[in-house]
Amino acid sequence: MKIRIPQTILSSRRLFGVLAVLALAAILAPVSSFAESDEIAPLNTAKNLARMNCGAQIEWNAPDGRTARGQRESAATLIMDDDTVSCPLPEGQTEFVIKFPATASLDRFTFVNENAEAAGQLKISVSNYRLPAASPKWVEVEGAIPFTRKRVFNLSLVGVEARYVKLSFQVEKAGRIASLGLYGGETLQRFAWRQEQIRPRASWVANIGSTRQTSMKDRLNFNFANLYARAHVVYVSSGSLASAGRMIDDDTDTGFHFAASDRQPTVVVELAENEQLHRVSTLYQLKAAGRLDFYLLNDLSQEALQLDNQKPIASVTDEDGRGKAAIDFDPRGARYVALRWTAAEAAHAAQGFEIAEIDAFGNMPLAMLSLTDAPDLVASSFTAVQVPGERGPDVSNGLGTLAIPPLLPLLSP
Repeated sequence: MKIRIPQTILSSRRLFGVLAVLALAAILAPVSSFAESDEIAPLNTAKNLARMNCGAQIEWNAPDGRTARGQRESAATLIMDDDTVSCPLPEGQTEFVIKFPATASLDRFTFVNENAEAAGQLKISVSNYRLPAASPKWVEVEGAIPFTRKRVFNLSLVGVEARYVKLSFQVEKAGRIASLGLYGGETLQRFAWRQEQIRPRASWVANIGSTRQTSMKDRLNFNFANLYARAHVVYVSSGSLASAGRMIDDDTDTGFHFAASDRQPTVVVELAENEQLHRVSTLYQLKAAGRLDFYLLNDLSQEALQLDNQKPIASVTDEDGRGKAAIDFDPRGARYVALRWTAAEAAHAAQGFEIAEIDAFGNMPLAMLSLTDAPDLVASSFTAVQVPGERGPDVSNGLGTLAIPPLLPLLSP
């Protein structure tokens, strides 16, 4: 199956006169791949508010009013930074309620429909108050919206304000979804600035914790390979480096297309500092079977960039079009994360390669987050749980969960 991840369209505000007409046409016309507008699409500048690192919480509302433990655990994957962990979407009615720490202005809603298998309709409702799922006081944003055969779903919500968002899925064909996105007034730049202001306090907590074993509730998995963490792409083997930031812009609806002539598409992401990492994942468009090699580097010398002479920390072979890969490893320090794709057959290499998001996770004390902006983030109870098929520890609280991305089996290079 050929997976296509559509790309954000250039805003007409950036063009004048006749070009404004062309921008309007671009908005109205569907974009089938990154390649068609790779040089003009801007970086996403909005922070995804439906993330645990923003204090978001989520719950799964079952049709019978009872939510099983496994459903609560699965729902947690939808608001993790990791776009490669997913939640089952069974046939019938399924509802999720997302809670923000405060009322938020929303512009856009997205989610990843893994392999475009799930099919059905979606209704979105909002409220500034906590309501029962069946309450008539929910305000419906749109009518029934079909999501059949769409890899990445993207819906405009301009002008919507809410503290609670209810997603009602009426599913005709079961599948899996991942990476909910709700974008609004919070920007990547502001989020990064806020984290920088409290980074000294976070470091102090980390140093204190190093003298004794810190509990699960004191830590959060944090994605250091993102614009909001002050990371940036410093090398791509082909294509425009100016556009490469779309691989780390907290948005699965944007991405970067390597040149079709590039036999081994390669990208290097520089982290803001040397970080202790234990997981790297990526969401991409697969056009041919092949192998994805992951590297952790500590310098950008010519010798270091000769990846043929470097030992990858792990390699993942994708032969069935999954379009995602994740590796877990013992924590180790790195300043750079590199990924290199090699097609299984030379004839297939010319078809190109596209990456939507790259994530690199390490443990960060909760002090890294601004708890003034997210007062409900701290959990009231803590327990280790497992997500079926994508196992890992999870921490539950009142409305939803504060969780650590599920761990995949340790892979060997």
